[in-house]
Amino acid sequence: MAYKHFYKAVLFRMMIIIMLSMAGTFLFFEEQAYILSLLALLLLIGAVINIIRYFNNINQWISLFLLGIENEDTTLKTPSKTGNKAIDDVFIGIERLNNLFKQTKIDIITQEQYFRSVINQSATGLFSINEKGRVINSNPAAVKLTNLQAYHHINSLTKIDAVLPDFIMRTNKKIDQQSTIFENHHGQKLLFKLSEIKTRKEIIILVAVSDITKELDNGEVDAWIKLARTLSHEIMNNITPITTLSQVISSYFTKDNRALDIKNIDSKIIDNTIKGLQVIEERSQGLISFVNNYRKFTKLPVPNFKVVNLFQLIENNLIAANTFCGFDTIELEKSIPEDIMFTTDEKLLSQVIINLLKNACEALIQNKTEKPKLKIKVLKINNSARVEITNNGPLIPSEDREQIFVPFYTSKENGSGVGLSLSKQIMLKMNGDVLLYSTEDKLTTFTVVLN
Repeated sequence: MAYKHFYKAVLFRMMIIIMLSMAGTFLFFEEQAYILSLLALLLLIGAVINIIRYFNNINQWISLFLLGIENEDTTLKTPSKTGNKAIDDVFIGIERLNNLFKQTKIDIITQEQYFRSVINQSATGLFSINEKGRVINSNPAAVKLTNLQAYHHINSLTKIDAVLPDFIMRTNKKIDQQSTIFENHHGQKLLFKLSEIKTRKEIIILVAVSDITKELDNGEVDAWIKLARTLSHEIMNNITPITTLSQVISSYFTKDNRALDIKNIDSKIIDNTIKGLQVIEERSQGLISFVNNYRKFTKLPVPNFKVVNLFQLIENNLIAANTFCGFDTIELEKSIPEDIMFTTDEKLLSQVIINLLKNACEALIQNKTEKPKLKIKVLKINNSARVEITNNGPLIPSEDREQIFVPFYTSKENGSGVGLSLSKQIMLKMNGDVLLYSTEDKLTTFTVVLN
């Protein structure tokens, strides 16, 4: 400021204003010296502007200080002493506040450097995306796994999978899946997990990506072990009675390792032999059925892709589903565009749809659901499609949901454990998937994903 003594500076300016006012009035009215009175008026205006500026200096400095804080600039220095204790106290308080902001800024920068160092050294890939699909940040692990650099667009991830950008940007709001697995061109199986951070300006999508190839490989080994156990269990369940009964029947017709004379064979031996052979036939048929089911997994046909009208395909499957017991008692709701075309294998997809319809019908009818309802909805999103089959039957228990797609796993008394696992294998063969959702309104939805 121009003056160190506030009161003297203000008093001096006020005296100048008063003197100029008196001089101007005297010259105008008494001396009628209009030119001199005009000059005095101009000087008076200048003096008024000067004192206004003098008072505004403090407000202007405070305004600059607040603007600097808003722009994270804490380099502004407080003025020297003004001569007014009250104003000096204000400046001292502002200086303390400024120093506090400086220290806070240093602490924030230090924390940012620390967390950035931790993130950069993490084996889990992390990158964030804004609402426009532009990458804001990406750590080295994410770059290594996805080749996604900062400022790249999310569409670059189509090199891994065509639907990956849609999954991350939540293009299909109906699907609330927060994680899924994709495979990159190196053969790595990548797990993508999503979370959202709401800032003052926009919503940021945080993506964590990790290589779970080893874990999945170990899981596949475990699955094969479980499958081998299942196979041996089922085979032994059928082979053991066949072996035992064969020995028993053989003992009916031999004695001391010699065949009995036909005269010694009575009607009781014949009856027991017939009953034993019937059991052997029944067990043999069960074993043949089990082997045939297993062959379905090992000999899936190569998909024959062609353009299919999904509306007509589903209508045909609904006609076939009318043969299911109780299907005609279910309230059916459809939301299927009539002109929705998609490239897929018609026969394989029909096999999946009819199996899901059968499972839904059994869930509703066998559990005697009141007012059974079945809803079929088809959505097409960019280059993918979704077929949602929803029923209001009993929810699938959590322990069953975890294994429902495992081959030969079933919670049904007479189930084979083949339908859902085979449906999933078929869709995976066609680069799609079958997903299970249980909603808060107690509805069960199986979603067929077509890519």
